[in-house]
Amino acid sequence: MIFHPRYLMKSHGSYLFPAHACAVAHSSLNKDVIKEFWHNFTFQSSELLISECDDYVFTVGTADRIPLNGEAYSVHVSPEGVCVYAENEKDLLCGWMTLLDRLQAADVADGIAAEAECCVIADSPLIQNRMVHFCIFPETELWELRRFVRLCGALKYTHIVLEFWGTLRYDCMKELSWKSSFTQDQICPIVKEANDLGLEVVPMFNHWGHASASRVMHGKHVVLDQNPALQTFFSEDGWCWDIRKPKVKALLRSIRNELIALCGKGSYFHIGCDEAYRFAFTKENMNFICDFINEISEEMEAQGRKIIAWGDMFLYPHAHYNPKNNYTCNAPTPEAERYMVERLRKSVIIADWQYHCKQAPVETVSVFQKAGFECLLCPWDRGVTQVSSVIATAKERNLPGFLHTTWHTLSAGMPYVVLAAVLGFETPDNYADVFTPTGVAALLRKVMPANGDYAKAGWCRFEVDGLW
Repeated sequence: MIFHPRYLMKSHGSYLFPAHACAVAHSSLNKDVIKEFWHNFTFQSSELLISECDDYVFTVGTADRIPLNGEAYSVHVSPEGVCVYAENEKDLLCGWMTLLDRLQAADVADGIAAEAECCVIADSPLIQNRMVHFCIFPETELWELRRFVRLCGALKYTHIVLEFWGTLRYDCMKELSWKSSFTQDQICPIVKEANDLGLEVVPMFNHWGHASASRVMHGKHVVLDQNPALQTFFSEDGWCWDIRKPKVKALLRSIRNELIALCGKGSYFHIGCDEAYRFAFTKENMNFICDFINEISEEMEAQGRKIIAWGDMFLYPHAHYNPKNNYTCNAPTPEAERYMVERLRKSVIIADWQYHCKQAPVETVSVFQKAGFECLLCPWDRGVTQVSSVIATAKERNLPGFLHTTWHTLSAGMPYVVLAAVLGFETPDNYADVFTPTGVAALLRKVMPANGDYAKAGWCRFEVDGLW
């Protein structure tokens, strides 16, 4: 089991699920991916048949509905059946995933079945917005994106930020993607599946640095390596968009519109804006970048969205910060930090990525909070203490959420995706229960079975990289 609910009362016995589980459930659970999850989490021993009802419940057999008493959802497993209960779709899905997490394999006369121990569960998340970020690289295959979306649904994340690294074809400029990139029609079914699993898809496109849509260490540039004549859209080295030019602003607006249409209804748009190398922090330049971000913020607010921006370019590494925490701060002076933070619209959500903090609290977030910003703290897979320190700070500072990042390291970092998700619900005393490669592998086999394909098994395509 991955999750450990705060209220769990076990009792004797268990419920053995039949080969055809006839459920009465809310329509939000009557989805193909939900039925596929059921089949996989029951070790392919049971098919789910749903009769829809108006209540936010999921029942198989007979089990009493447990009152919520202020919690988000309840789960009741009796010897005669199960009942998951909530007051909305989002919480019902969380409760249903909690039930799946507790299913175990059992030997029966004709093979295998799934059973759940008798218990009563009542639980709520400790952090409301539990976001995760996924990069779609040219090396990423469609099944990898789909499996990651499914994993995040099973882990009860609320949002998934999709960042296409030159891998999505746009109508507004063909050079924004490599020739092997995905069409929007290929991505649409994955967005739908994400929504069916309770995930809001947050579109993302870098609006300042990272304009190459490629990792800096390898020197590729999705646009300029295909068409050097488009150089005037960028800084001299190609790393940043030349956002002073009306044609660049118009292009970025077209990109936003296409991504919003693709990703569907939502509350956010991530504009990146980190690591703008060689930026000269003159007053004129600082005014321009802040006004540029503010302009996008106003435009997105008119569409019912808030923008998210990385925070490193607005931070200065103050001497009073904990020396054991290696903060990423790219503003050259405290005055530059103060000037830009004051000039930015307070409706901009700041994603403060501090990957190397070994001790809570993460102090940089106070800069933004004191100025009146909503903040997301952002862990990565740098270590258990680093992830837990970031999320502990999000709880202590009462932040609206966190955004776990994955970048290029999922071949080793998949367990941290699980760890961050669990920390959004609890503070485990023993990380070993959740932070184990074997447990993560067991979960992946259920969200999307490999069906004998070696490359699709686990989270790394090969056992050995290069030669021994």
